Amino acid sequence: MRDQTTDKPTVVAAPAVQDTRVEEKAIGSASRPAPNSGVTAWLQVLGAFCLYFNTWGLLSTFGSFQAYYETELLAANTAFQVSTIGSLQSFVLVFLGFLAGPLYDAGYARHLLVTGSTLIVVGAICQSFCSTLWQLLLAQGLCIGIGCGALAVLSVAIPSLWFTTRLPIANGVAGIGSGLGGVIFPIMVRNLLPRIGFGWTVRSIALVNLVLLGLANVVLRIPPATGRRRRLIDTASLTDWPYVLFVLGCFVVFLGLYTPFFYVPTFAAKAGYTPRDESFYIVMAMNLASIPGRIAPPLLAQRWGGGVLPVMVGTAVALGACALGFIGCRSLAEVYVVACLYGFFTGSFFALQPTCFVGLTRDLKVMGTRFGMAFTVLSVALLFGSPISGVLQGRFGYAASWIWAGVALFMGSLAIFAARAMRTVR
Repeated sequence: MRDQTTDKPTVVAAPAVQDTRVEEKAIGSASRPAPNSGVTAWLQVLGAFCLYFNTWGLLSTFGSFQAYYETELLAANTAFQVSTIGSLQSFVLVFLGFLAGPLYDAGYARHLLVTGSTLIVVGAICQSFCSTLWQLLLAQGLCIGIGCGALAVLSVAIPSLWFTTRLPIANGVAGIGSGLGGVIFPIMVRNLLPRIGFGWTVRSIALVNLVLLGLANVVLRIPPATGRRRRLIDTASLTDWPYVLFVLGCFVVFLGLYTPFFYVPTFAAKAGYTPRDESFYIVMAMNLASIPGRIAPPLLAQRWGGGVLPVMVGTAVALGACALGFIGCRSLAEVYVVACLYGFFTGSFFALQPTCFVGLTRDLKVMGTRFGMAFTVLSVALLFGSPISGVLQGRFGYAASWIWAGVALFMGSLAIFAARAMRTVR
């Protein structure tokens, strides 16, 4: 498999002075290898980093807003009603891959980039003026969610245009943005809310969004619009069994993946290990630990001849072991150790996932569509996985949540292993 890109990034970097047909040939030519290095190539990683920071990283902020909404702004609403804001936001982000993927393949990446960036900034500004549930559902849930959904495919697809053998580490570096965003945005909310109030706190976040997304719009070099229509579903992918099994494996993994992020803080607080207002730091530690996790295993996969999929299988198994490890925690220190290990391997899973999709795609002209199809399937797991865990926890206690997460992660690793085996056989 060869990346459909150019070995002359300078041609890509100056589309304004090139004939459109020349640029299309430069970006997307199967006859030329990816640069795999160089300033322009690594600037694409920087741009993808900014997209990760302001999509997945931004979503990690909602937990901080949930506490404020429940006690202050939306005190008249139930916790479940408040949680629908974050659920809608995350669901729309992943589900919209169904449309964003084909649009990317058709050459409308620049339109997705500008539209997504604008919606995130505008949505955050509108959020700062909200005072009711329905307003926040529209601004924070829908507007920002759609903006993030427009950018999600770009963040995982663009590095593959510029890297081949170094793609795992390129995706890992770009994915650090998600971990850093998951740390910096909650810190901003926690420290600014008491000082400058809700409105100006959210406007401060909007300013960060504007600066970083503006940088991404400047540095990213992506294919121009071609006008070619793309189907929402690549039917050939439905019989590509390594791809199907890999998507199935990721779906099952996602059913349990976010359970610790949702429930470890309350688990530690109710067990008396830490005050409720300090349990927030456990999730922050998990996000911090995900940063080295996005680098070390991808670097191992890059240097090890066995490929990325075996490392992905090992990562999923390690996540399952860590999830079950919460059952044995009897102190705050033990909770932090297991949580940090879980965060480390979560970062690894997300860093390796895009590279696996690229490795399982023979024709990169439909890569965006295949990403979008997978994202749509995974959105269902994100929508139902954590609520199922919550129901189990309510009836049987936290151990049931950890068992649910562990079993899902182990079963997902088996499906990913099957994808690797079928790809080898073929």
